[in-house]
Amino acid sequence: MLFEEKIQQFPRELRKAWNVGFVFMYNGKTFHHFPARQWTDKQIKEYFQENYDSSSIIIEHSDLKLKELQIENFPNWIVVIPY
Repeated sequence: MLFEEKIQQFPRELRKAWNVGFVFMYNGKTFHHFPARQWTDKQIKEYFQENYDSSSIIIEHSDLKLKELQIENFPNWIVVIPY
């Protein structure tokens, strides 16, 4: 599934709330967001490594001004990082 299709799973109201300094995620059941003000990509990846015991990669979608975090152990999760 393309990233553009994945992000459509977020409710419209939540997509409107996307803002720099936050990470938004959907684990297939619930939507979450947490502050990550001034975090580097490395710090965001470390957060998921420490809290979910999984490595990840970040893919930039410059046309959308969003980054996608793909988590190795949770490939169905959708993680969005506005920038």
